[in-house]
This record gives sequence, C-alpha cells and structure tokens, in this order.
Amino acid sequence: MWIGFIPSFKIIKYLVMKKYTILFVMGLLLYAKVINAQDTGTSNSPAPGSQSFLLTGSGSVLYTASKDENSFSPETLLLMSLAKINDRLFLEGGVKMQMQGNGDFAFGLEVLNLHYRINPWLTFHIGKFPAPWGNVLDMFGEGFVGRFPVSPIGFADDGMGPTDQVGFGFQGGIQTGDAKMLYDVYVANGPQLIVDEGPKEGNMTGHMDYGSLSDNNKNKAIGGKIGILPFSNSCLQVDVFGQYAGKTGDRGSDYENVGSSSYGADFNFYKMFSSLLVRFMGQYEATNTQNVNYKMFNGTDTANYTFNNSGNVWYLAGTLRPSGLQNKYIRNIEIGARYVDYSPPEEALWGGPPQHQLTFDLTYWFTWSSQINFGYDIISQSGAETSRQFVVRALYKF
Repeated sequence: MWIGFIPSFKIIKYLVMKKYTILFVMGLLLYAKVINAQDTGTSNSPAPGSQSFLLTGSGSVLYTASKDENSFSPETLLLMSLAKINDRLFLEGGVKMQMQGNGDFAFGLEVLNLHYRINPWLTFHIGKFPAPWGNVLDMFGEGFVGRFPVSPIGFADDGMGPTDQVGFGFQGGIQTGDAKMLYDVYVANGPQLIVDEGPKEGNMTGHMDYGSLSDNNKNKAIGGKIGILPFSNSCLQVDVFGQYAGKTGDRGSDYENVGSSSYGADFNFYKMFSSLLVRFMGQYEATNTQNVNYKMFNGTDTANYTFNNSGNVWYLAGTLRPSGLQNKYIRNIEIGARYVDYSPPEEALWGGPPQHQLTFDLTYWFTWSSQINFGYDIISQSGAETSRQFVVRALYKF
C-alpha cells in the first residue's frame, strides 16, 4: 500500500523547502521515546508510570477517471499524536499533507488541542480543534470511517458552516436513564468575511473564511452542539448545532460589524436486520450573513455590489453491509448511495443556481479502518450535468 507514497521530485522539493515538516515528525518520535522512558518510572517523571504516547495516522491514494482524463495521485498523508500526560491531562496534535488541484501538496496543522478532564462528564480543552459541526466533519470527518471516496459538495471548506476553530471549549456527556446526551460548546476566533475589490473572476467577496488561525477583530464566535442518543444500544444519534459571530470583517474597515450565523442538524442511524447492517445518515446546515454593499472594481471605476447572502445544503445517504454472513469476503462488502442538494447565495459571484450531487459507492473493508472505495459521482446544475467521474480510493490507517 505504501508504494503509492514514494515521493516524487515535487514532494521531495516541497519537504526540503518546508523543513519544519520533517522537524515536526522527528519531534513527535523523539517525544514518544521520552514518554516511553518516563513510563518506566524514571525519577525525572512528575508522576512515574502515568505518561504514554500514541502516534497514528492514515494515508490514501486516488484514481479518478472522467470523460476527458484519468489520473493516479496520492491524496492525503495524515499524522496524528495523542499524549497522555496524566490521568486528567491530554494533548492531541496532527499534521496533514494533502494533494491540491494544481498538483502541489499543501501542508497544514490539522489539530493542536490540550484537554483537561475535570470530572467524568466535563472536559475543558483549548487550542486548534475541528468544529463540532455535523456528522460530515465530526463523525465521518476522518477518511477511514467515510463510506464515500469523494466529499459532498457544499460542506467542508467550500460550504455553509465552520470547519476548524482556534479557541477553547467544554465538552462531555451525561447518562439519562437509557438515553445519553452529549454537548460541546466553544468560544473561538470565528469566521472572517472575505472582501475582494478586484476583478469579478474568482472573486469570493461575501464568503466566510473558516480556516484562518488568527482573528481579524476583537469579537469572538460562540458555538456548539447538543446531541442525544435516545436508545440504550446507541443505534441513533441526533444533533443540533449552531454558531454566531457578531463581527466578521477586518477591524476598522467598513465591513467590521457584518454578522454571520450558522445552524444545522444531523442524524446517524444503524441497525442489524438478520445478517444485514443498515445505516442511514443525513445533515442540514445553513448560513445567514448580514447583507451589505461591497465595492467592486469593474475595469474602469468602482461600483456597489450586494446580494442576499444566505444559503443552505443538505444530504441523505444510506449503506448496506451483510456483516452477519459467514463468508469472510462478502461480509466485508458495503454498498451505498448519497444525494446532496447545495443552494449557495444565487446572486453571489461565487454562488449560482442550486447544485445536486449523486454518488454511488462500493466499499471493501480490509479491516475496520482500512478500505478500498469504488465510487461513481455525478454533479448537475440547472438540470444540466456539470461533472461525471469514476473514483477509486485506497486508504490505510496505521
């Protein structure tokens, strides 16, 4: 499997230019050695035998074929670490290298989050963390639990809600009879309004940037999720989530006080019927950003530009897996289908009419976390097909 990750000249050049990538990985390995030494109960440990370290991750490769082209490419290399400092204090970290549309690799900090366990139902955390935002990113965000080799349109970085956050929060769960309730609330830097007074082509004015690590004003976003698992076997989970940021524009600019709110809900249901494992999942989310007049350069002078800045996206998906059968090959096969409806702000330069995506998938599970997916993906807009492709993804988690 790792033959697919033998680096090309571009990747080697990238890693040489980004020396801190290698230094980071070396630091993780060195820290693992130190933690292991402390586990033996050496005298320099603050709590001998209490510390431990885990280094894990995943790698994936893709094959895509459309009417005009086909290509093999590495997709993602993810390295994740978890350090147990003592019974209450934990540190999780992660870096990701991901293939971009232009063929280059992007290197980024995936997560760096310190957790302090106050009691069995309350944990405080601070750092960079994934937003508790729907099962697309939260529950099925990691590739090794995803059933589809392509992401649903309108979610994640191009979508209607937050992705990564930098701030602090509280999370936990409570048992209420047979049911369980979970919560995750946070205060973070929040989204930043994109304002581009340049040409219209590729202009993202009015869209939110959810990936910036620093803040552009003194305001903070408040958000969170509440979920419930009503049955004792946890076969169903339903969540509601939301976020509000009163100021998203650059401090001191004409757009500083532009507010934005996002909200949504999701569900995940699975159940064994005889030898067949059935799963249904879905999610809805929407974002409403305050309308404002933007200045836009039209080639000779500047004109005002405004639009109704609200949009939404939802998806429904289902999978079938005969996991109760005795045949060890057939029981590892899972088939699925997913439908997505994405409605961005229609008058935005980056918006347009609603888009629809239909994806079929066949997955073979080598282990519970390693798989190969065969997907067929169709995207259409205004009744016309805009994209059709066949995708194969092989993913290995270590």
